[in-house]
Amino acid sequence: MKAILVLVGDGTTDKRRERAVSLRAIATFDVRTRGGVGNALASWFGAALAHPLRGGLEEEGQGTAFFSASTRADERAPSREFHPLATEWEAMREELGREPETAHLLFMREYLGRPLVHVRSSSTRVRRPNAQAQLLFGADRGGLDDPAFCSGVVEFLVAALDTVNPAFAWLGADAPASEETNLDWVLGRRVRDSVREARTLLRGYSWTTVCPEELSRRLGGPDALAATGAFHAVHPLRAGGVVLQASRTPAEYTDDVLRGVFEALRTVLPPGTPRFEPAHPELRYVPEDAARPAR
Repeated sequence: MKAILVLVGDGTTDKRRERAVSLRAIATFDVRTRGGVGNALASWFGAALAHPLRGGLEEEGQGTAFFSASTRADERAPSREFHPLATEWEAMREELGREPETAHLLFMREYLGRPLVHVRSSSTRVRRPNAQAQLLFGADRGGLDDPAFCSGVVEFLVAALDTVNPAFAWLGADAPASEETNLDWVLGRRVRDSVREARTLLRGYSWTTVCPEELSRRLGGPDALAATGAFHAVHPLRAGGVVLQASRTPAEYTDDVLRGVFEALRTVLPPGTPRFEPAHPELRYVPEDAARPAR
């Protein structure tokens, strides 16, 4: 399964990233995901409620905010609504465990009149047994140069993935809100192909990158990755895999830091020479073939 988190925050001072004002995460879940794709979906949605949406259910109960939540078993099935979510969450969690083709959770505050958080999942692009999910956050949720906000986002990611050993995940401010990673775009890789190969070749890299257990082992494990000096923090996942946070915030994810991440992960990155993608100039990557020896 593939999951995407988008947090819209403040811009950075880096001229190359003026357009990249959103922080997004992708997590790929597949048949080797611990507990299955449905378990991972439930963990992702549950972590969203327990971390960035902590307190949201209480606001719903007070009438100052509301959730719109639904699932659909397949494209021909009717939607199943879960409202109010404060009393229906356990039923929705059970439904997520059945791996619905799509699922949605939209959080809004009455006085703002616009979505603050949108969680969704779908298997349409990557096809079962894989799927994709997204979390989208409104701009008032925090800034890309705010260490506390960014620490909370990483905390969400660790909590969502700790017991599932995902095939891949990332958090970054350097790509459009789509299923593709930076390397999917610049190497011309199809999403379905990169998802299928995610435990053999890392799908991409960014401010925070998650390697599955299979690739973490090839890189020497969490201690060896921490010893490279390329990462601000290294968080091992209990079910396998490791969360690699390159800097305190995306605003501090400079070209030098990016280069360090590339070098630390080089041996598990897909081969090929990246090509500039004019439709997405905000993409950030090292323009070298990872398969060639380091300079």
